[in-house]
Amino acid sequence: MYHIYPACAVSARRSTGETMNKLLLLTVACALLISSVGATATVSATQIGHLPIYYFDVTYNGKAVGQAVVNTANAKTPTYALVAHGMTPNTKYTFGYTVSGDMRTLGTANTTTTGALVMYGTFPAADVKDVQSAQFWVTETPLGSAYQINGFVLENLGGFVAKVACYYSTDGGVTWHESGHTGGIALHGYEHVYLSDLGVPDGALVKIHVIVVAGNDRTGSEVFQYKAYTPGAAYYNIYGTTLTSKLLYLGILTWVPA
Repeated sequence: MYHIYPACAVSARRSTGETMNKLLLLTVACALLISSVGATATVSATQIGHLPIYYFDVTYNGKAVGQAVVNTANAKTPTYALVAHGMTPNTKYTFGYTVSGDMRTLGTANTTTTGALVMYGTFPAADVKDVQSAQFWVTETPLGSAYQINGFVLENLGGFVAKVACYYSTDGGVTWHESGHTGGIALHGYEHVYLSDLGVPDGALVKIHVIVVAGNDRTGSEVFQYKAYTPGAAYYNIYGTTLTSKLLYLGILTWVPA
């Protein structure tokens, strides 16, 4: 299971309940889907007996897009439900949370033709003790089979010199910082850039930033999590001219061309 970032800022509210199982939790999620209006719709906490139920705002790129409900009634198998709106239709998204500084994923699903995202399942019991401080988020799932990377591979097919840097975030995507950069990569050159060499903290969310010398810089839209000992690297090429360059994401490499 791969851990992935996303951009988030979240608030939590708690209620207590008497009985609530997975079916009821899914019913709550469906009710949210029907009653929510717009990207920032929220639902008030409800009282259902003595069992703890938590409601969270869920964000995408720093904007509230829906709500998650976590039911911790059963300590061994807590459950969650997610309903989000205003997403790109027919697109795969990853749902996750940040707790105690670690980003963790709960799963992936495709949005509907109207851009709604609905997910439900089991929440990790080990994180229940910290659930009130958790930050929940969704992010568009990058292409490729892996989300944790050790760095970027850039192949320069353009008529210019390019330098590789990245933007990184240590707060789940709320704020981003620019890293250091490599030396120049000339036409037909390529380089495997380890993020540790750019000063990126292990565990940070990252997206590639290519500096085009004397031209317009390019930043990738794909977001990954940097893990120093992960074998994969995100592979890009850049092409075009100094002023009209294009950056293309090709997938995850588990090897580097010789």
